[in-house]
Amino acid sequence: MRTLVTGATGLVGSAVARALLAKGHTVRALVREPERARHLVAPGVELVAGDVTAEPAQLARAFEGSELLFHAAGLPESWQRDESIFDRVNRGGTRNVVEAARLAGARRVVYTSTMDVFAAPRGGMLVEGPLDPAPKPTAYERSKVAAQREVDDAVARGADIVTVNPGAVHGPAPVVTGLNQFVAKLLARQIPLLPPGGMPVVFADGLAAAHLAAAEKGRSGEKYLVADGFMSNPELAAAVAAAAGLGRAPPSGPEWLLVPVANLLAPLARTFGFRPLVSPGELAFVLWQVRIDASKAIRELGFVPTPLADGVRRTVDWLKRRPDRE
Repeated sequence: MRTLVTGATGLVGSAVARALLAKGHTVRALVREPERARHLVAPGVELVAGDVTAEPAQLARAFEGSELLFHAAGLPESWQRDESIFDRVNRGGTRNVVEAARLAGARRVVYTSTMDVFAAPRGGMLVEGPLDPAPKPTAYERSKVAAQREVDDAVARGADIVTVNPGAVHGPAPVVTGLNQFVAKLLARQIPLLPPGGMPVVFADGLAAAHLAAAEKGRSGEKYLVADGFMSNPELAAAVAAAAGLGRAPPSGPEWLLVPVANLLAPLARTFGFRPLVSPGELAFVLWQVRIDASKAIRELGFVPTPLADGVRRTVDWLKRRPDRE
């Protein structure tokens, strides 16, 4: 089957592309610069030039002939001096991809969303329900809620789209971002003080398998939360230390100290162009401390959670093998 993946040079998209190749599918990847991306994608992936922020008619030419489309491109929660880029890439890019898929005649789109689009109190449990009606605290989260609305509107107009909503993703990838970056900094002993809180996590290979199952068995218009389990930051740091043989993990910092420091540094970072140690958005995410109920993905997609310690060990092993590791 001929498939196309957006975001194939990123964490989720690269895992999806590898899984598709392993199943014998023909895989194309939408990339901005094919020559630069060649060494970032798995051998056997065909590269096609394009950008999700382009007009749908232009994207449709790149999508033509693809029966399935996996839209994993997006800007993850990170420090950005200009936060408008989140809306441009995440909401605008999703709208363009969905419309281009319709124009190109793709049978189904599997969209990589996030757990953040749902609502739960601090320390509560996330389930697949209505989108959070309250304004989210970060530009990233607001952009992903808006992108999910674009998807839901397209489904209401007849589009066949299945959404996968993962927790924080880690595992082998062409680049080190997000949770992988946190693990890499732990390995390099660059985090003297752990932020408080924690997060639901999911290993990339298991998440990719859930994407392929969503393409095959997911119900159109449905959303599927996917996570292996919840890890506090001290638990994650201890698992990284154990996997790498580092000894003791760094201590945790108090919330009452780190929150005002992060809020103070953010405007200074925008003014002077430096990256803060932790952004308010990243800190807000780990302080949320929600859990994910993945029972729907387990039941309908056959999702198999990766044991937490095993996933961390495999991520650590991959990071230690990287020739360009910090």
